[in-house]
Amino acid sequence: MMGAAMASNLSERVRRLEDAAALLDEMSRRLRYLAPAMPELIRALAAQERFAALGIPGCCYGAMMRGERFSDAWRGALARCRSLLGHEETLLLAGLADVLGQTDLESQLGAIACAGEALAHRIAARRAEAARKARLYRTMGALAGAAMAVILI
Repeated sequence: MMGAAMASNLSERVRRLEDAAALLDEMSRRLRYLAPAMPELIRALAAQERFAALGIPGCCYGAMMRGERFSDAWRGALARCRSLLGHEETLLLAGLADVLGQTDLESQLGAIACAGEALAHRIAARRAEAARKARLYRTMGALAGAAMAVILI
């Protein structure tokens, strides 16, 4: 039972990373075609149900409405969501705080594209890890069950 929970946690992390990649894609699209100010962009992203489980846009927007600068709000939102994404992935996304809303459009789009590419590599690695560990956890569960049967007999 514990092995199934551990495998489920790995799968959940992959889903959250995929949500983060989708968030970056949506940010890029909106910046490219609508060119909103950062508060409007984050508000629109926070309103999308797809990103609710991730929590980053909602936390960020709430902090911005309390008067925090975007960069501080973004980093704070990522810090609160670190357990969903993982430390390395959080650091990757935190780097966007210095670019988004503070540089020209092409630099912002370039930074999002680079972060998205790096995140795609992390997702692929996490998927492979989840598949490998899921097999391991299933095998460990079967062996633990067999060990219990031997002990009880």
